[in-house]
Formats: sequence, structure tokens, C-alpha cells
Amino acid sequence: MAPHIVSFRRPYQRIQTKSHCAKICDLLKKEAHAAAATDQVPQPNAIIYHRGALDANRFDTDVELDYRQESYFFYLTGVEDPGYHVVIEVATNQVHLITPEMDEIESLWKAPIDSPTKLLQKYDVDQVHDERELPQLIARLKPTVIYTLDITDTTLLPPMYASNADVTQLRAAMDECRLIKYVWEIQLLRQVCHASSRAHMALMQSTKYHRHESELMALFQWFCVRHGLSRQAYIPIVLSGRRASILHETRHHQNLPPSNDPHAIVLVDAGGERSCYGTDITRCYPANGKFSPEAKTIYEIVLRMQQSVLSSLKEGVMWADMEYLAKRILVEEMVRIGIMNGDVDMLMDRDCYLAFYYHSLGHSVGLDVHDVGGRHRFVLDDVEQRTDFLSHRPLEANMVVTVEPGVYFNETAIRTWTSCPGYEHIFDLERIRQYSVVGGIRLEDTVLITKNGIENLTIVPKSVDEIERLMAATQDLEGAYPYF
Repeated sequence: MAPHIVSFRRPYQRIQTKSHCAKICDLLKKEAHAAAATDQVPQPNAIIYHRGALDANRFDTDVELDYRQESYFFYLTGVEDPGYHVVIEVATNQVHLITPEMDEIESLWKAPIDSPTKLLQKYDVDQVHDERELPQLIARLKPTVIYTLDITDTTLLPPMYASNADVTQLRAAMDECRLIKYVWEIQLLRQVCHASSRAHMALMQSTKYHRHESELMALFQWFCVRHGLSRQAYIPIVLSGRRASILHETRHHQNLPPSNDPHAIVLVDAGGERSCYGTDITRCYPANGKFSPEAKTIYEIVLRMQQSVLSSLKEGVMWADMEYLAKRILVEEMVRIGIMNGDVDMLMDRDCYLAFYYHSLGHSVGLDVHDVGGRHRFVLDDVEQRTDFLSHRPLEANMVVTVEPGVYFNETAIRTWTSCPGYEHIFDLERIRQYSVVGGIRLEDTVLITKNGIENLTIVPKSVDEIERLMAATQDLEGAYPYF
């Protein structure tokens, strides 16, 4: 369909980041209060300190890399520009924004920093200071604890306060806060999802004019920019034919399959980003505009997996139950079409679905496409690891997650499972060869969890009929299709 421009907030409307800071401070105070009660020690005079990302160059050149703000810093400040710091007084929730130092020579090459008055208008902070004032600010606050992250550059903090740094508690508090979205965050994510969805729809219609995966990637990025998404949330994954069985290949160096290949699928896993908030959407569609019988069969299996999960999601549901539901439907369908043989319960107990589906069902989405929160960190054999997503708690309202089941005919995975002793009788190799021409299918929506269900933030058509009608439509794309 013809793309529609999505309306965003005014350019300098402030993002309400102080609500984030207050919530984080409350969690830290609660932890400190519990520790003080247990250890009978006084409450700390605490601050939060974090430094945003800096500009960087490519290897040993003066060629600048594409800049993107560090997500934790944006969560605290809403600042997308490089070099800033933030200091937050935990007791009062006062937010101090620290501007980077810029000399006159540097101002010949870079845009000057806004005045303190303008920064106070743009950002949800209480005070603005120059970087040279940071030591005096810290000395005035006299913190007994400085909550910071293990990734934070603390070299500009006064040395006498370095021993007061606590790098263990802030990350857990911020991860928990980022898992549950505020209303304004949901609105921004909804806009980003709708705009990215429009880009996916326009790309489906435009594929017939292109012959290379790299062209589709560039075209998707162009559609996103036209809809107000200035950057991508991650490197787009655009694969076609049997390459669709590869999960995260981002080198787009293949021609699209010829139009006389009836089975060829184009897989596009891509989403735009605005104000550091992104989305994650995957669609698969026939390269020639019409699903073959084999492609339609596998596509509708994945669609059933996803729709069954989507119809079951709501506050209070356990994510592990949804993982099991998707896997069981896959096994049932594989038995139905003859790829697997045996009792469904036995096949599930023996993890046979892993021959065709070997990634998790989804993840949180927000400031990062694989957003933080919902996982416990632990150390095993001196290596930091994380638990499975939401393994220890149910879904809650205002979580934003993806649902992304898939079926892949990947030669390595299939060879591993079909050659395993004791499994030979389970898999029908002739049926696998029949359907392997499809490559792979993945469907991914970004959804908002509510008390009674979900709001699907992804609006790209999914049924076979809807996709084929969209790709066959002849309506003008209103100049949105660039000829390179």
C-alpha cells in the first residue's frame, strides 16, 4: 500500500526522563534501607553518576563512526549528543546535567553546545553545569556512595571519591525500571512500530523491482527515514531463498532468487529507531509474489505458532508456558505433514523441535532491540551469565516484548539431529527434502502486554492472502520508491 507519514512529537518537546530517575532512586533507597536495617549502619548520602557515549573513529583513522547514545544514559537524561555526564542526588531526585568541554578550535568542526537555558528547556533536568565544574559539584554533595555502572568512564570524578563507587546495584535497578514502560514510552514505541510496519509493507510492494538483497536493505532504510525514523534499531537482516535458514546474517551480498523459482522466500528482519527507542519486526514473503504449496504450508505453521501465543498473552502469564506452547504446536504440525514420526509427547520430551526451531520465542524491546530486564545475572565458573527471559516471574502490564517463532531447514541443524543415533526413525528425510526448498520462515511482532491481553504494535499484514494481495497491488507508491 502507499506509505503514510507518521506524525511524531514536536522536535524539542521534552522527554520525561525525571520519572525514570525517580523510580531508580526509589529502588536504590529501598535497597539501602533494607541493608541499613540488617547491618545497623546509617543510610548513605548517595548519588548516581553516569557518563554518556563519546564520538569514536574507525580503527586508527580520522573517519568517524556512526554515533548513537549509550542507552542507560539516554534513559536517565534523554540526551542523544556525545560527551555529557549526569549526576543524580538519590535523596532528592535532583538531576544535574554536565555538558562536555569544547574549545574554540573544536567549535570550527562541531556544532556548539546549547546554552544552559536552552538545555533546561530541552531536557528534563534540574541544573546544568560545565564539565570543569564537576569536581566542585561532587565535593559539595559529599557522597558516601556513588552508584555507577561497570561500563561507566569515571576518570573525571575526583580521586578522593573513587573508593566510594558502587558498581553492583545501579544496573539491577535500571534494568528493572526499563522492563516496565511508562505511557510516554509506549506511545513512542507505538509510533516507531507503526512507521516500521509501513516500511515493511512498502518493501513488500517494491521487491519486484529489485534483484539484490542489498537493494532491499537500502530501500527499507529509506522508507524508515521517510517515516521519521532517523536510524535503524539494528543492522537489517535481509535474506532470500535457502539463506533464510540462517538466523542473523547481515552481509547482504546475494542476488534475489530468479522469478521462476516458485519456492523462494524473502526474509526481512528489520526495525527503525527514533529517540533511541526501536522495534523488532520480521516478515517473510514470496519473492515472486505467490507462495508455493510448500512455502504456504511452512508459513502457516509458523503463523499458527505465533497466533496461538499472541491469543494467550496477558498479565500473569508465564513466558515459559508460551515457549512450550509454540514448540508443541510445531511438533504437532511436523507430525501432521510427515516430517516427524511418533507420539507428540515423546517428541517433545526428546527436544526434537530443535532440529527446526532453536532460538527463544522473544525478548523485551525498548531502548535496545534486545532490551534489558527480566533476566537475573549470575556467575558460573567465573563467567557472568543470565537466566532465560522472565524465567522467574510472570508477564506484567506495560511490558513490551516480541513474539518470533520460526521454522528453519538449516543443513547443519538437520544433519546433526537426523544422524544422531536413536533418532533415525523420527525424521522423514524425503519430506525434509521436499520442504527444504523453502529455506526458513520467521514471523515477529512487537506487542504491548495489557491486563487482559495485548496491543499488537505491529500492523504489517500476515496472512497468505493479505500478503499476496499487497504484493499484487498496482497502486502508486507516491514517489516513495527511489530509482538508484
